[in-house]
Amino acid sequence: MADDKRESPDEVLVVAAIVGDLAAFNQLVVRYRAAVNRVAASIVGREHAEDVAQDAWLLAFKALPSIEEPRNFAAWLSAITRHRAQRVGQSESRLRAQHVAFDEVLIEQLEALSPPLSDAIQDQELKAALDNLSSDYALVLKLRFLDEMPLKRIAAFLGAPLSTVKWRLHQGKKRLRAQLADKRELIGRKE
Repeated sequence: MADDKRESPDEVLVVAAIVGDLAAFNQLVVRYRAAVNRVAASIVGREHAEDVAQDAWLLAFKALPSIEEPRNFAAWLSAITRHRAQRVGQSESRLRAQHVAFDEVLIEQLEALSPPLSDAIQDQELKAALDNLSSDYALVLKLRFLDEMPLKRIAAFLGAPLSTVKWRLHQGKKRLRAQLADKRELIGRKE
């Protein structure tokens, strides 16, 4: 019964998917969906992330027979996602720049209409602090804590050693705490 909960390694699922096992590819999709979406969102923004992620999965599925090292599937998928997002991001960046000013006005109007909620404010502070972190730290923190991805899987997806991922997680938490403390101290001075 304990063996039923044990996950198949990526390379086993990749080889199974190459020979036509769609359930194996689906397991890979479930395993890396959050990571692919996060990488896409970090490059093209949330509004286009899902489209980029779907494109990346489709490209990966079509190119699966060409993968040279099935055990490096996660890093290979990450590279496909980054490249696809960068191509889409180049064409979308011009459009996004035109909409930023309008979006900021709408957000200000919406905030004026609704009473502030302390939980919502804390969530906004946390999101703002995460957005201010270096993307290397922010991505690792989001994958670990928001998507609950295991550290080994994050390392495989980023194509980085586990020790590097652990270091980025530690440094990211430290920098995040410092940003939040600085912001709270600044708010305390204003009051």
